[in-house]
Amino acid sequence: MKTLPRETVYHLLGTRNIPGTAEEVQKLSIRISELVEMNGQDWVIENRDRLLQEWVFAVRKGLVGSGA
Repeated sequence: MKTLPRETVYHLLGTRNIPGTAEEVQKLSIRISELVEMNGQDWVIENRDRLLQEWVFAVRKGLVGSGA
């Protein structure tokens, strides 16, 4: 599986305002790439609000740091 370019991830999520360090956002890019592969781009777009809410929660709780 190839990781989507960050610009594509921003487009799919409908925002560039994504919290987290560069390393954390890279992890998000990998996860979004996996979701696109499994469910398709339309699914990611349809679920972007929930995906972003879950991402913000995970970043705030420290669930995606270097040890996660």
